[in-house]
Amino acid sequence: MTASDDATPAALISSGDLTRRLVAGQSLRFGRAPGNDLRIGHSPEDRRVPRTAGLLECRDDGVLIHNLSDKRTLTVATFPGPGYEILPMMVTGTHPHPLVRLSLTGAVTEYRITIDLRGLGPARTSPAGADGSAPTAGFQRIPMKPRQRFFLTALCLPVMTSSGPRGQVPSYAAMEELMVAHGHPYRAKTIRNNLDELRAWLTHEHDIPDLTGVERLAHWAIRSGNVTDTDLERFADDT
Repeated sequence: MTASDDATPAALISSGDLTRRLVAGQSLRFGRAPGNDLRIGHSPEDRRVPRTAGLLECRDDGVLIHNLSDKRTLTVATFPGPGYEILPMMVTGTHPHPLVRLSLTGAVTEYRITIDLRGLGPARTSPAGADGSAPTAGFQRIPMKPRQRFFLTALCLPVMTSSGPRGQVPSYAAMEELMVAHGHPYRAKTIRNNLDELRAWLTHEHDIPDLTGVERLAHWAIRSGNVTDTDLERFADDT
């Protein structure tokens, strides 16, 4: 990692007393071994921390978090919204959250890395999808039927617009209330059937793994850029 100009839009990475700035195109490797840009679990030595635990890759519109361990899971807390896990050898993006906290549980303590994206600025060069919505860099926005995107957007709406208890992935009953409030009188059973069909379609036609419930479906949709602020605006315009 090289130094960056303080005036250049950048993500701020911090852990303990250490702080690093990442501009688009730069990356930061973290783990227990010497040679990592950010060392964790080395003093005292914590062997539950991988020698190379992960990589943070800064893009114009966010940071890609690579879990480079083949055994350990990384946990991400988002502000606002619920947290999620990054399984071994997987990668995910920070979009749409301006602030996230990455955690790795060691033998006796939890190691935390804060990723502050508020200084990175708005997305500038992300490729837009066919409908004009730009996904987080590193992910592909899957073409969907309008009805599929509609129900998926409704599922993600509370997570992307609220914090605390109101910023959770809604139940089918809560989605029914949300849809009615926005002028769409769909019953919980109809909502569930549509989302079940969408999960099956994504799994079998696009090989998206682990969509075993609405929470995982919502987290995947947000992290992969398949529901964006543009989709939220369109949902609101349809009311």
